[in-house]
Amino acid sequence: MINPSQSRVGAFLNSDKKIIRGVEKENLRSNARGEISNKSFPESLGNHHFNKFVTLDYSEPHLELVTPTFDNTHDLFEFLQQLHSYVEKRLDGDILWNYSMPPVFNKELITLPDAGITNKSKLAYLYRLGLRNRYGDKMQSTAGIHFNISFSETFIKNIGIDKNEFYLGIARNFMRLFPVALRLTGSSPVTHCSFLKGRDLHVEKLGDENCYLPKSTSLRVSRLGYYSEEQDKNFITFNSLNEYLEIMSRYMNKPNEKFSHISSTSEKYEQVNNGTIQMESELYNHIRPKAKQTNLRQYLQLQETGIDYLEIRSIDLNPFSKIGITQNDLFFWEAFIFYCAVCDSPPISSIEIESIKENIRRASEAGQECNLIAGFDQANAEIDIKELTSNFLNSMRASIKEVSSEDLYDQMFEEFENRNNHPISAQVIESTLKKGNIISFIKEHSQHISLKNNQKFHKLFEEEKAKSINNFQAHLSSDKLEFDEFIKKFREETK
Repeated sequence: MINPSQSRVGAFLNSDKKIIRGVEKENLRSNARGEISNKSFPESLGNHHFNKFVTLDYSEPHLELVTPTFDNTHDLFEFLQQLHSYVEKRLDGDILWNYSMPPVFNKELITLPDAGITNKSKLAYLYRLGLRNRYGDKMQSTAGIHFNISFSETFIKNIGIDKNEFYLGIARNFMRLFPVALRLTGSSPVTHCSFLKGRDLHVEKLGDENCYLPKSTSLRVSRLGYYSEEQDKNFITFNSLNEYLEIMSRYMNKPNEKFSHISSTSEKYEQVNNGTIQMESELYNHIRPKAKQTNLRQYLQLQETGIDYLEIRSIDLNPFSKIGITQNDLFFWEAFIFYCAVCDSPPISSIEIESIKENIRRASEAGQECNLIAGFDQANAEIDIKELTSNFLNSMRASIKEVSSEDLYDQMFEEFENRNNHPISAQVIESTLKKGNIISFIKEHSQHISLKNNQKFHKLFEEEKAKSINNFQAHLSSDKLEFDEFIKKFREETK
């Protein structure tokens, strides 16, 4: 277990203590029968390419709800609730599926957003087509939450290190501690068997329609879910920004034999390129260093200005919350990343790489009851995950008490101690057995939330819808290049 540095805690206390956070929440869209919807992105939400609050992830039924950033969790949660309520009222009878594993697959292929007539939309379509040809629709149809977080410059300055090293240090500690977070927040141990149809995966049956791993916390995070074997071969250590950028560039530019049979030429575009990843967003890390959003793509912006925030990516939707995440979940992730920030973070060695990978595998596939490799200076001694998680919560709670007197954190820790004793993943399995199948259970927990129409938020969302339509129209006349030239230029940007 890594331990907090008192000098870093002091650096935070002597700073302005500002923490900025935001959320991106994915939901599959389901019909009333619990099947993946065949309907297109609602016109009542504007244009998904240009709406900054509501967009599409992989497919037409794969919605993504995006909040602005906030300096407190209460306002963030309120915005997300209001956005969720606004969107679900505009789905033409469909529901937002409140689970990380998808609804029933009722046809072989899911509808992808069409290519459109702009270079931006054509590139987005080609990228999605490449994902389909590489991994199939099913792997791309799991859903989760991304939690974005950054700290104040005064905190980083007080520690006395470069901002890139500060954020990379957090990323390294995140990878070390992520297995205990999976025990506490992993919520997808069961899936409808249609998700696994035609795939050679070793799971058990739970009744007639459900497949599961009995002690799993998160199928989505496991090798059965959102996983790339090709990327897993080269673990990203986050030991330096240069190393991270070099790996990303190599992944995008060096042909990968596994994907060489998929055409990437103008004769028949079936993927953006034949590298290990087509572009930055195909990098399947549990955490990503991110640069501020500009007109530059992420690789170039990271090169130019460095890391501005972190994107925590492998968070399951919580089916026991009406919107897939609770305010306590947000408090937990904020405290978790703060803890990673105030602990020293040595580079990850080649030996530690294997321990981290193994711990994440165990925690995702058997985290309700397993041992983890406890430390990397103890001859790989193993410890029960429940005991390790309890120790971690106690240490994190002590660190938070040093910097905050908010009772809300006490309430969060009490809940998460209960989760350690009775994980959410175990509760999902129990609820599935009680309802008879996972589809009935999740349908019941995906019904519309009862929020009064808030005029302030309604006006904001309607204005953004109108802007997205106007921006799309303006973009139609802005393309100056033919698509062949456009994609050639796009590929050359990372070489």
